[in-house]
Amino acid sequence: MKLFKIKYIIALAFVALTMTSCEDFLDRPNEDSYNAGNYYKTDEQCIAGVNYLYNSPWYDYQRGFFKVGEGLSGNLYMSNSPYCEFTLNGTDQDLVNMAYSLWAVIGHSSTVYNYINGSSGPSQAVKNQTMGECLVWKAMAYFYLVRSFGEVPIVHNNTEELNGAYNTKEKVWRSDVYEYIIMTLEKARELLAGVKTPTNGRVDYYSATGLLAKVYWMKAGISGTINGDDMAKAAQYAKEVIDNSGRTLMENYED
Repeated sequence: MKLFKIKYIIALAFVALTMTSCEDFLDRPNEDSYNAGNYYKTDEQCIAGVNYLYNSPWYDYQRGFFKVGEGLSGNLYMSNSPYCEFTLNGTDQDLVNMAYSLWAVIGHSSTVYNYINGSSGPSQAVKNQTMGECLVWKAMAYFYLVRSFGEVPIVHNNTEELNGAYNTKEKVWRSDVYEYIIMTLEKARELLAGVKTPTNGRVDYYSATGLLAKVYWMKAGISGTINGDDMAKAAQYAKEVIDNSGRTLMENYED
């Protein structure tokens, strides 16, 4: 009887050891492709990691962009279109895709920003540059959201929101959305302060400054009357771009 118990205990120990060994063997890091844990370790990876914010998340936005901007204004004629007949509602698929796309830009921008911010490998200059780019795109997405849909929620950090009561998130006033956009662009300008010469079409300090001027210009009228302080800010930032960026308009307006 005792011998049986000893054999039983040994068998259980062997099974437990085998299961632990298998688990350790199977739980191995991915060595033949990149993931969030082994990326953003160099300057080049940070720059490449931001590249897709310039294209992919924006794709579905174009489905509603022209219809909202041009169809509703009468500049684009589409026969029997709810955009031209002012019968548009919230279930329109292009409008839904447009909103999804803008929220995707915000989510991706925040995620990439956090990965780069938490990385210790790249130079601080490139970290600042790429994090600044993320914030400019995030601000741009919110700028389109508030002008297209009015009051919307503010999602500052994806992870914190998902770990909290994200399904009870409420909209905020348009004025608060504009303040958040301004705060985001001011931080972007701070991060991009050392990037004042555009490289390969990437956004830089003056991109953030020019967008900030337009944001103040739009914000100036949301109350129904013109806010002189906002208009002054718009003029200030626009003049900074005009006087200091070294960029000019094309000589022939048709171009």
